[in-house]
Amino acid sequence: MAEAEAKKEVKDVHELVYVTGKGWGVRRQGSDKIIKYFKTKIEGTEYILKVSGNQGTSVVIRLKNGKFQKFDNAMRALSYAKSSKEDE
Repeated sequence: MAEAEAKKEVKDVHELVYVTGKGWGVRRQGSDKIIKYFKTKIEGTEYILKVSGNQGTSVVIRLKNGKFQKFDNAMRALSYAKSSKEDE
């Protein structure tokens, strides 16, 4: 029975994707249903980090062309955007 429980603990993945005409959307990987849309990638990144932290999921961020973005690059961009907002 412990093996069955271990298999259920496989982490889910949330991903941030660009949807033409609607903006940046957060969804579960493998699903077409968008949980929430955002005007900017920064807002979407902030939200997906909050959701993934609350639900214990992994994060995947895609560029507008559909390719994967390295997570550390996304975190650097988010950090830069937050620091530039604070300067205003």
